[in-house]
Amino acid sequence: MVELQKNDSWAVMLCGGLGSRMGSLTSKTPKSLLMVSGKPIIWYSFWTLYKYGFRNFILPLGYLGNMIREYIQQIACDIECNIYMVDTGIETSIANRIKKIKNIIPEKTDFLLLNTDTLFDFDIPKMHKVHITNNSLVTLSSVDVISPWGILTVSGENIINFDRNRKVQKLISNHDVKGYGVVNSGIAWINKNALNLINFEKDIDFETELFGSAIKEKRISHFKLDGIWFPIDTPKDLNSINYAFDVEEKPKDILLSALSTINNANHKNQNDMRI
Repeated sequence: MVELQKNDSWAVMLCGGLGSRMGSLTSKTPKSLLMVSGKPIIWYSFWTLYKYGFRNFILPLGYLGNMIREYIQQIACDIECNIYMVDTGIETSIANRIKKIKNIIPEKTDFLLLNTDTLFDFDIPKMHKVHITNNSLVTLSSVDVISPWGILTVSGENIINFDRNRKVQKLISNHDVKGYGVVNSGIAWINKNALNLINFEKDIDFETELFGSAIKEKRISHFKLDGIWFPIDTPKDLNSINYAFDVEEKPKDILLSALSTINNANHKNQNDMRI
């Protein structure tokens, strides 16, 4: 890889977990290297981020981290980027993984935090604009999800409709009657200053502590994700997305977009070498 200045966009790609919900599929392969249409999941994450201008990548490695390290070195060897891969332990919490890599991130810099078990493609710069405009420390993104169960539409005591495979946009919680819930995508813009809100010396749930603190400070924003978002949590999810690549057009868009990004990056590097 060709090193760059550190003023381009930053991403922290979480990839150290055991992937235990995948069963035997992750006994010898880390979850982020499981295959979707012939490519590892992390391949899609990396090239989607690269397409949107990310050139600084931090990977807190854990379970089977050397396999991820070798793969990333392979796909990024000829492109312009900075990649930081840090061994953060196998059964390490997200908070402690962030603690071990946070000094790499320049002060006051925004970074995108994401998991590498999700296929996604949406307007990430637009989300960052919301983050900057609102002077937020944290910006979370939400998604509509398709319920795995049948949905009953109820008016009063009467059922007025039944449907399957319907997208759920809003959730009602017994704990908060003032508003409604939306589903967190797991993709967030975070300013490094936000990390000062939490105590990394305590045993904490990173998301609950950080997001709760940002809410108290009134420095948090919401972005509605409009695009491709498909988390892969179970073998059923993996089978479903591979099936979708075979029969649907939309999932193929992310593959074609990534391939186009690779071609453009390689073409640019070839031109630079001629110069």
